[in-house]
Amino acid sequence: MAQRNPGTKLELGWISKVYVNRPEVVRHAEQIKKWRTVKGNWQAAWLLKAVTCIDLTTLSGDDTPSSIHRLCFKAKHPIREDLLKALDMHDKGITVGAVCVYPARVTDAVNALKAAGCNIPVASVAAGFPSGQTPLEIKLAEIKLAVQYGAREIDIVISRTLVLTGQWEGLYEEIRQCREACGEAHMKTILSTGELGSLANVYKASMIAMMAGKYMFHPY
Repeated sequence: MAQRNPGTKLELGWISKVYVNRPEVVRHAEQIKKWRTVKGNWQAAWLLKAVTCIDLTTLSGDDTPSSIHRLCFKAKHPIREDLLKALDMHDKGITVGAVCVYPARVTDAVNALKAAGCNIPVASVAAGFPSGQTPLEIKLAEIKLAVQYGAREIDIVISRTLVLTGQWEGLYEEIRQCREACGEAHMKTILSTGELGSLANVYKASMIAMMAGKYMFHPY
């Protein structure tokens, strides 16, 4: 895993100066769609690399130990063996980056991966996923339980209310406490960008999360 972000103090001066040129963002997004893609072996190489970055996830209400076991088998063997042999990559140990489940299923995933003899990390959504409409005390308790069960990555979801009402100090403090509750586990921050109201708010929430010690973003 990458080195963790230690975070910084809150700099509201930076946040107050945030400006997003929406027409320019839209123009650039349209240009990206026209970029040429790599072909042949280079394309295969990048696709294999993409597989190693995937969090193979199940967040279903009907998840069971057996379904988690199947997910973990897929995590260890994400690509058919004949395809890997054709690419001469069958002995390179290609796996997904992590297995992501709800806190209640973390122990199942940890045990299944251990039995499979692989070191794929288990990630867990926490902190009131997906709505974020959970008291902070419960969010922190859920994070600590997931880590206690064996999760090495925690995917928190921010309180969109704090963003939409401009409570940047509150957002910083919430994420900072979540980061502290994660202990040695990495923390990824789900921004729920579609619910933040504007690109400026997405920018501001991103800055706040980085200051508070996030490790990686999930735009979601």
